[in-house]
Amino acid sequence: MSRSNKWSVLLVNVRALREAGRARSAVTLLFVINLVLAALAALPILRGMFRFTGHSLMSQTIGRAFSVEWLTDFIMNSPGSMERYASVITLVGMISIPLNAVLSGGVLGGFRNGSLSFSRFFHDAARYSWPMIRLSIVGLVGYWIVFRLLLQQLGGLVRSWAIEAADSRPVFWAHLGWALLVIVGLAFLNIVMDYARVSLVLVDDAGVWRALGSSLRFVRANSRAALLAWAPLSLCSALLAAFYVAMAPWREPGGLAFAALLFVVQQVLMFSRYWFRVAAWASEWICYSASATALRESES
Repeated sequence: MSRSNKWSVLLVNVRALREAGRARSAVTLLFVINLVLAALAALPILRGMFRFTGHSLMSQTIGRAFSVEWLTDFIMNSPGSMERYASVITLVGMISIPLNAVLSGGVLGGFRNGSLSFSRFFHDAARYSWPMIRLSIVGLVGYWIVFRLLLQQLGGLVRSWAIEAADSRPVFWAHLGWALLVIVGLAFLNIVMDYARVSLVLVDDAGVWRALGSSLRFVRANSRAALLAWAPLSLCSALLAAFYVAMAPWREPGGLAFAALLFVVQQVLMFSRYWFRVAAWASEWICYSASATALRESES
């Protein structure tokens, strides 16, 4: 890829940020729906915590900072509670996977039609719901294969070899190479899945396997352009999610006002994360649709 082409692809990211600004309604819906799911997952835990503590001083302490001592006491005196909470979180997580797949169809459909209103969003989400769900199932199988082969099987081989190694330097490089291989595998699968979603919406009557095949061919033929359209904005989204997780232990004793401020800041981070996610889809849409248009023109 020439330098001018690289700059043109990077400019696509700037254009995609503007598209995400136009898609404020879609970003808001993604944020609110996922916030409601998170609240549903947290509600049983909060009810159990406050039922256990009541109006005691410990209830006020937990409002300011989480107590490991209290958690130990809670587990001992409420056997089975943590398992039930884990089941609820797992169930909500399983619901969120197909739900977010359906919502992605609403966003991409808006890019195709040039309309990102609330009513059009739900229409497009319903239209592409079943293909998106089937594609997400195929993606889950792909992620399972990557984790099974690279994370577990290859990781087990690296760890077993590292136990017998006398020099620590080869062990370090082996672990580093293994970690990079896992990251590359997951990144490649993410790229293919994202462009397959674009293909499902862009091409009329495109099946799941046809969309995956088109995505693989596009990524193979335009690897640098596909990566530059996907990586910057997706990386921003991932970094915001990492900041959100990193802020979780910051609830030091500071009163309910500090806890409320921390909550607001975390939600701003999550809203920004969805904004960058929609911008990444816009960037991929622009890049893929331009390639598809050029291909049709060359064939005609």
